[in-house]
Amino acid sequence: MHPATPHTTAISSTTGKRKIPGSKANEPCLKFVVTYREAAKRRQRVFETEEGAIEFARTKNPNFRCDPIQETEAQASARTLLECTNKLEVYGKTIRDATDFFVQHLIANEKSCTVAKLVDEFVSAKQKEAASHFDLDDLQARLKIFSERFDGESIGTITSAQIDDWLRSLNVSIITRNHYRRLIMLAFNFAVQRGYASSNPVFGRFVFSRAG
Repeated sequence: MHPATPHTTAISSTTGKRKIPGSKANEPCLKFVVTYREAAKRRQRVFETEEGAIEFARTKNPNFRCDPIQETEAQASARTLLECTNKLEVYGKTIRDATDFFVQHLIANEKSCTVAKLVDEFVSAKQKEAASHFDLDDLQARLKIFSERFDGESIGTITSAQIDDWLRSLNVSIITRNHYRRLIMLAFNFAVQRGYASSNPVFGRFVFSRAG
């Protein structure tokens, strides 16, 4: 809400939690604050209802106008905050926890790279570690197939389920599938170390079969 004379009278809505008996116990209680000047001093009065706040504001400034959009936005923000808080409380987390986690995810995405770039850098690093030609050829050949499946995708967006589905789609033995999984896991460990990803989606899970 905005006054006709900004430095004379103003109403702004603030939110706070207050337990109210009944089904609306978890809803935020909106209070309306009238800010005005009296005897060259800035003063405030708090009202439980919008009507009371507007009536008082008009005694201080007859030209006061009420802008309902601001109050609607305040209510929506308060409701969203409360809903998010309640959802996080189920898991013992707070708004700060969620914010820190999401910011970390965004930072990782900004630094992320494509699967093709990751494979190139990972193979290059293994070459510098003096890996055998056989291991390098095997690593490059298998990760190239993985790279072609996720061509152009950022590694920060690839999920564990996507990797698992792709591995299960391969027409290979369980031993070979586990070998693929191990190499992909090592590549993503390398990505985490480089800051390209915040976590490894493979989790080192392997599938074993009972010998016949």
